Amino acid sequence: MNPSESKKDEIEDETLEGEETYLSKDYPFSQIKIDKDQFSLFELKRKFEDKNRQDILIDPDFQRNFVWSYVQKSELIESILMGIPLPVIYLFEQADGKKQVVDGRQRLTSIFSFMNNEFALTELKILNDESTKKFEKLNPLLQAKIEDYQIQAYLIKPPTPERIKFDIFDRVNRSGTQLNHQEMRNALHQGKSTRLIKELAETLEFKEATGNAITDKRMKGRYIIIRFLSFYMLQMGWLKEEKIEYKSDIDDFLSKTMMYINAMTDEYIQELRDTFLKAMKRSYRILGSDGFRFTKRTDEGNRRPINMALFEALTYLFTHDFIDSAKPENLKTEIESLKTKFDNQGFSQQVDSSTKVEERFAGVSRFVKEYYHD
Repeated sequence: MNPSESKKDEIEDETLEGEETYLSKDYPFSQIKIDKDQFSLFELKRKFEDKNRQDILIDPDFQRNFVWSYVQKSELIESILMGIPLPVIYLFEQADGKKQVVDGRQRLTSIFSFMNNEFALTELKILNDESTKKFEKLNPLLQAKIEDYQIQAYLIKPPTPERIKFDIFDRVNRSGTQLNHQEMRNALHQGKSTRLIKELAETLEFKEATGNAITDKRMKGRYIIIRFLSFYMLQMGWLKEEKIEYKSDIDDFLSKTMMYINAMTDEYIQELRDTFLKAMKRSYRILGSDGFRFTKRTDEGNRRPINMALFEALTYLFTHDFIDSAKPENLKTEIESLKTKFDNQGFSQQVDSSTKVEERFAGVSRFVKEYYHD
């Protein structure tokens, strides 16, 4: 095996033509609403930990590829004790009034953890006398200084449109670890949708069907899964009642479908879960672990990456029940022929245009009708 083939494969072009272009559209400035506010750490902690209200939301699954060390956390607490101003935090206010922390998670999580006596200060550079102390062991005056410390916050409120939230979130995070769009969605739309796609990305069925090649380190697994679920619901007519359509704006579409899933009953969530897992089992049984890759071209040295658009199309194909009664060897041959047609149609460019989306799902529908009359 070529050494390069042993590495984890990545999805082809997560940032595709058309994915970023919506940011250049004219903004409806009248709908942008951003307020400035100020909170004490004691108040923020209370709002976060009050289970009856929980006005402040911090996604526990959201990590930027690392967790702060105790030295970093201790330095943050030392800065607070010294009265050094911390960077502002950004909050998104939901329709129900709850506020999501979208920038400042590590800081607030570290502070709340210290105030709950979950770690002791270590390797302080200036306040050496406080090293090795937990919050409860600090002088009461220092405890009060932490609790009374004021955090500046920018509150992004309704009716600010989703695409503007994405732009704001993108700009806020450019100075640090820049988030990709799925990480943004995961922060903005916490709930049943984020829990579902995280669960599905960790399943054996998904890992087998993709050859365990899609790392979820930057939520790429969750990204292609929410794409499939969204287009599946669109094809099945689930989104008509909410008037959710696809118009070449993948980020707006996925944001709306995640909010739609968040409002679903558990029964429909289970139907989505079962449908996806059944499709993954069928794919692995018929095509093996390379089913979502196009055949290697003669001028290519290594196998081609998993193709995102192909994943959506074939997963939709595998949701059809005729798969279970078809002969595997015949079906595999016919699907490989369909993949060749798809490859010739350009499944790696402009895949998020409405035309391309319609073409690939229409191709699957023709395949089903022509061969199996499902």
